[in-house]
This record gives sequence, structure tokens and C-alpha cells, in this order.
Amino acid sequence: MPDTKVSATTNAAALAGSEEWHGVQSGGDVAISADQMKAYAGLSNLRSLWIPASGIRPSATGGCAALALTAQTANRPDLSYLAFDATTAEYAQFWVAFPKSWDEGTVTARFYWTHPSTTTNFGVRWGLQGVAVSNDDTLDVAYGTAAEVTDTGGTTSDLYVSDATGAITIAGTPAVDDMCAFRVYRDPANGGDTMAVDAYLKGVRVFYTTNTLDEA
Repeated sequence: MPDTKVSATTNAAALAGSEEWHGVQSGGDVAISADQMKAYAGLSNLRSLWIPASGIRPSATGGCAALALTAQTANRPDLSYLAFDATTAEYAQFWVAFPKSWDEGTVTARFYWTHPSTTTNFGVRWGLQGVAVSNDDTLDVAYGTAAEVTDTGGTTSDLYVSDATGAITIAGTPAVDDMCAFRVYRDPANGGDTMAVDAYLKGVRVFYTTNTLDEA
């Protein structure tokens, strides 16, 4: 690649990893790959959106319990939560509009949760699925394939944070300015879900990858 000012690069996100810039470090010439430049500039980086329980509502069909509040000792943090049953699959939903910087690819999720008192078996299986809706599209659309993850509690009212799910493919061919609907659920039929009491969802963190800095 010939010498080019970064300011003259019209689409850095489209450059291949084999292309280079040259820079100066400690008085010496160094090669900087397009991938390194994109990472430095904030392109092709992993970002996240935090969706608190207060931003999630029980589904109209098969919904979890209504939003409730966990109160700790007076003058200490209170946390809203959604309770998911130990025997019946229950669901909740939320909508997001991703930043334009989203690459419109797969996402992953981590679940923040607690549980009430129980003596043995603390496994909970969480899942998430999504669908994108573009301008002038119908809202009557089906969710894509879900990804799930099992997490293990143990201590009443402690906060637990799951590992990330596998890649979640959002149905509906995502595009810039879409709204994306997500459905979160507990899967008590899964062998990893062994906890015999409700699981209290505090929120979901959705991870996505960027490919631009421009929000215009």
C-alpha cells in the first residue's frame, strides 16, 4: 500500500489486514497493519450494551413474573429483578437500536442474576434470541436461533454473572437503523438447570462488534 495520510483514508474499515501504514516509534520505522490501525482507532472492537431488568418486560405469552425489587439493608443498594420459574420455561423481552458502528453480525450475552434461599443444586440455564426489524417492515416476525449458557449460584442474594453465550445470529437480516427485539428466558428443561427455586434476573449485557466510528 502506498504512503497515505490517515485523514485521506475514506474507508479504513474495508482495508484488508495485509495492508500497512508506516509509522515512527522510538526513532525507528515500524509497520502498522490495517487490523492494528482499526483496533487503535476503535474499529473492529468488542462493545457492549447493558440492559437492566427495569428495561425488560415479561412476554405477553409465557412471561416471567412482573418486575420486583430486592431490598437490602436500609440505605444500601436496591436492585430490580425479574423472577424466572424453576419448572416452567418463562420469557421476557426488550428492544434495542444498535449504534451505527455495529457490524450487523452476531452478538453474545452475559446474564446478571441472583437467587433466593435454597439448599442444594444451584445451576441455572439462561438463553437469548433476537430478530431485527427494518424501516417499513412488519413487526410480526419470528426470533432467530437462541444461544444458552449455564451458570451456578450458591449463596442467597449474591450477584452471579454468567459466562458469555455462544454467537447469537439475529434473524431478519440486520441493517443500519434497525430495531432489534431480544427474548431472554430460563430453560428449566435443560439438564444443567438444577436449581429448584426462582432465578432473579438483574440484567443482560449484550456484546457486539464495531466496524466504524461514524454515527452520522
